Amino acid sequence: MKHPSFSPHHHYQFTVVLLFVFSVFLFVPYYFVMEEFKLDMQEWQWYFFLPMMLFYSIYCLKERGKILPEERIEPLKRPIAHWILLGITTLAYQLQPQENQLEKLAALNLAFIIFSIFLADSYWDFRNFKKWYQK
Repeated sequence: MKHPSFSPHHHYQFTVVLLFVFSVFLFVPYYFVMEEFKLDMQEWQWYFFLPMMLFYSIYCLKERGKILPEERIEPLKRPIAHWILLGITTLAYQLQPQENQLEKLAALNLAFIIFSIFLADSYWDFRNFKKWYQK
């Protein structure tokens, strides 16, 4: 995933997004196999998501550690509106009645929360809270 014109910060952002999308795409065949063998997805979901999210978290933290403080990019004001819209949409989704088994997967919700934290960290540096209050 190395590209010579990407800054380490942009590389981290792309890693967060693309690795999560890749892991969701890997879940689709796993879901169909579980459905084919008529296994309980409420139990078997964790056998996929726990190792995947553990790998995802460790890899993202390693990539995050490669960014030097001077290589961090200041966030734009626009992403905060996107985060508010995402939060409202997610809340509305969670409040709706769930009709099929895929919507009831707690592991998928946990994976999305982990993804959201890393994505938010790629916009706002969670290591440096003092910087937020100095502006």
